[in-house]
Amino acid sequence: MDAPARLPTLAPAALAYAGTCVLVLALLPALEAPLETFGAAHPGRVLLGADPASGAAWGLGVGAALAGAGQVATRFTAWGRQFTRFLQRFLGGLHPADALLLAALSGAAEELLFRGLLLPYTGLAVSSALFGLAHLVPRDGLWPWALWAAAAGAGLGWLALATGGLLAPIVAHALINAVGLLLLRTEPGPD
Repeated sequence: MDAPARLPTLAPAALAYAGTCVLVLALLPALEAPLETFGAAHPGRVLLGADPASGAAWGLGVGAALAGAGQVATRFTAWGRQFTRFLQRFLGGLHPADALLLAALSGAAEELLFRGLLLPYTGLAVSSALFGLAHLVPRDGLWPWALWAAAAGAGLGWLALATGGLLAPIVAHALINAVGLLLLRTEPGPD
């Protein structure tokens, strides 16, 4: 008798992302550079931006555009199809609620770290390159994913700077991840 399929566990990733959020949120009030970079009078303004409603709308728009572009890349390139198969091995069995939770936590944690903490100290180009490196998959043929992530990171960094805070890129990043994770459930399984 075959062993039952093992469902992915969300706990390690959720704890890592939640811990990152807590750490960066604890550090932000003590740092001057994020306040200066985003023209914010206080740390809360770094998080919400100059106009939270506009930031959320921009986040949804940019997130939808990047999610759409990402889906084109993963469907119509060899590396994208290979990357989808790779992700399905680990995340394809997530329950939709778990996928949405992981998307929200990862979007918030990565934006707090890369745009909230690193961008003010390293600039847009370096923080975007570091974001790409963080997404490097050390497998044959998957390196283009890191380039894609670096380009998306530049777009998310621009969004943070343009809206004066992190809400817009957090919304965009969470939407990108939600679309990707939910669509993993509908794609054909790994070879």
